[in-house]
Amino acid sequence: MARTKSRYAFVTIGASASFKLLIEEVLSEAFLAKLKSLDFTHLIIQCGPDYDYFLDAEPPEPSPDDPDELLVTGFTFHDDIRKFMELTTADHFSPSSKRDRGLIITHAGSGSILEALDFDSALIAVPNPTLMDNHQSEIAEEMHSQGHLIQGKIGSLVDIINEDLLTAPKKQWPPDPDPESEWPGGLWDVISALMPGR
Repeated sequence: MARTKSRYAFVTIGASASFKLLIEEVLSEAFLAKLKSLDFTHLIIQCGPDYDYFLDAEPPEPSPDDPDELLVTGFTFHDDIRKFMELTTADHFSPSSKRDRGLIITHAGSGSILEALDFDSALIAVPNPTLMDNHQSEIAEEMHSQGHLIQGKIGSLVDIINEDLLTAPKKQWPPDPDPESEWPGGLWDVISALMPGR
């Protein structure tokens, strides 16, 4: 029996840097099985420069007889990444297009995080460990400590994703300034401190 609701997961590795480890993880049997167990119907992956890698690793087409089918698609770049993030929300669609709240998994680049924070979807930011001299970990750690996202790590995504994560209320963004915080302006202060001149 076909499901009556859709649930989308969107993964973005960014526009320029390779992040094959993240693509490999979200295409793993364990990760796909976890998404299916949580009633996800679609997994969309923005692969950037790793699109050929995605094509080589892409899982087989689901069987039309599989009631828990998960449609996996990928692409390189798009001028409007926000339209894919919006697919993960539950409240922007007509009653005839029923959706459960979905999931955004992004590399921990500041631009992608800021885009994803605009949507009421569960959000995991995964720092790219292959990049040298970057500040993705610091940004993800600070945003995690403020409660705006979950900091993920390669090898741990299956354990992080559960129904509690998908249904937890999302903290307000942008946050009210907290003068007691080391970073009272939230992500903007983190970016300014870690990447002066940007």
